[in-house]
Amino acid sequence: MRNKLRFCMVIAMLAIMTLAFAGASAEKQETKLRFIDVSPSPTRQEYFTNTFDKFKQETGITVVYESVPWDDAANKLTVLGASNQLPDVMTTWAGWLGQFTEAGWVVPLSDYIGSTKGEYASTVTELVWKAEQELYGNIYTIPDGMMVKGVFVRKDWAKEVGLNLDMKKGWTYAEYFDAVYKLTDPSKNRYGTSFRGSRGAFDPLFVYLESLNGGSAYAADGSSLMKDQEAVDAYKKWMGLYLDGCAPKDAINWGFVEMVDNFCGGLTGTLINDSEVAATALANMKDEQWMVMPMPRSDKDGKIYNTVNSPYAYSISSSSKNKDAAWKLIEFLTRPDNNIEYCKLTGLIPIKTAVGDDPFYGPNGPYAAFVQQLNDPAMVVPVAFGPFNYTDMHQGMMHEEMQKYLLGRQDAQTSLFNVVNELEKRMKAYLAENPGSAVEQPKGLL
Repeated sequence: MRNKLRFCMVIAMLAIMTLAFAGASAEKQETKLRFIDVSPSPTRQEYFTNTFDKFKQETGITVVYESVPWDDAANKLTVLGASNQLPDVMTTWAGWLGQFTEAGWVVPLSDYIGSTKGEYASTVTELVWKAEQELYGNIYTIPDGMMVKGVFVRKDWAKEVGLNLDMKKGWTYAEYFDAVYKLTDPSKNRYGTSFRGSRGAFDPLFVYLESLNGGSAYAADGSSLMKDQEAVDAYKKWMGLYLDGCAPKDAINWGFVEMVDNFCGGLTGTLINDSEVAATALANMKDEQWMVMPMPRSDKDGKIYNTVNSPYAYSISSSSKNKDAAWKLIEFLTRPDNNIEYCKLTGLIPIKTAVGDDPFYGPNGPYAAFVQQLNDPAMVVPVAFGPFNYTDMHQGMMHEEMQKYLLGRQDAQTSLFNVVNELEKRMKAYLAENPGSAVEQPKGLL
């Protein structure tokens, strides 16, 4: 009897151990996360894989790195979202949030952020998050870093043609256009601007048009403010930089990579782009060759209308079965030490206030013009295209309509109005479908 009892106890203990082992195995599976990067590069991949190794050492959670090229990212994430196969954590772009929130593919983060909100810079809390709350009713992203646009200028060319550029003084749009023409000299194979004619081309143009309307794009009822003669004339002036020969002919097909490569390579004299490009300039140009000017002030009211955003942000997908672990990963990625390292590699401004006195972001550092704008009371962040889904327009119609005008296939007014009429249509539909919603308003930083 005693032996039989011992045998039963052994069997019971083995059963308990088996269950415990099974539970431990399940727990290990639950702490394995998938992460997707939508803008891969060797530098970014090395950073993420090294950081994920540190994260595993500290937490025991494994993170599998995945990536998809930017040009395919929107379509890839859409397919994954529709099939409920999105990774636990993904890098997202602000322009996708209308689609992603509407489809329920991303998780609200307000409860996760909780009392830590005060750790974040005001550019995050007062701009990015406030806009998301106004547009989508919650916070859905944690920025990977902050970007603000500036005008990269060939300092050596400017000196040759007698342009006296003062970063602290800044300039107006009239002075910017004048500089582009002066820097153009086809006989030396020099062109005044890295004109963007492909995807994303409408973005800086939209901000320029908004500078005529105090940073707004729509009236309270959703009607576009860009359908008058003033807007058409401004549209022509912007496009004139290409039509007048201040950019190479093939710039009509340029996107981000071509613009940056040709500025750093010595073909173009100015480049309007985000602070992330400073990292590329630092790596490929001499200090005496380049500088950054603030975005031009409006010729109408003297204010600087400039987008402030993050190139990408971290979101938790609704497909994730490990949402708490996914949040731990985002917390780790945005911890000041890791975020500063990442921002230096990618040319961004850290999102946390605890960045210390790092000279990289000081008044004499390579990001001085960008930080200066963030502290300028005259700077205003204009409104976005809208709270609705405009991914399809951004990938096609916006730049395609511009190209039709540049190629002489239709007039300027038709090209501009085709875009803004569609934006107006979607804005009015959004307001009608969302009672109590309102048109976004421009935001000051200070």
